[in-house]
Amino acid sequence: MADPILKVRRLSKVFEMRSGLPFRRRVRRVEALRQVDFDLSPGETLAIVGESGSGKSTLARTLMLLETPSAGTARFDGHDIFGLDAGRRQALRREMQMVFQDPWSSLNPRRTIFDTISEAWIVHPGLVDPGQFRQRVAEVLDTVGLDRAALDKYPNEFSGGQRQRIAIARALALQ
Repeated sequence: MADPILKVRRLSKVFEMRSGLPFRRRVRRVEALRQVDFDLSPGETLAIVGESGSGKSTLARTLMLLETPSAGTARFDGHDIFGLDAGRRQALRREMQMVFQDPWSSLNPRRTIFDTISEAWIVHPGLVDPGQFRQRVAEVLDTVGLDRAALDKYPNEFSGGQRQRIAIARALALQ
């Protein structure tokens, strides 16, 4: 069995709820994650299942460095993701992608599908030559089973399942 690509140990996240002006008084603590442990090996799929408010999104947001953990460690490909400098953090964001459960909220309704998918190559320059953007977006759409005619359409022109495939295509664009 291959070494885990992602190792999470004792990961916790506590939100401090404050009130009063100027928000100095602590009202309560909300424990969103409590000592989460798991390993994920290459080629494996991990499903995080739980009721609303159980911490699924907080776990994902913490691992994507959108939230700061209260305690614990996470290693991706051998690197401590919470201790990375800004440059390595940017590189990590290329290697780890989120596909949101609700694609409607993650797709900008004012941007075409071409703009949405090619944005990843603007944020992470050097992966795809700008002259190849249209061809590469078309190839990614082929991969997820969407017609190349989708390039110049907007999110509202697609069904929920198609929007989910667009969100997957966006994640796959970074390889």
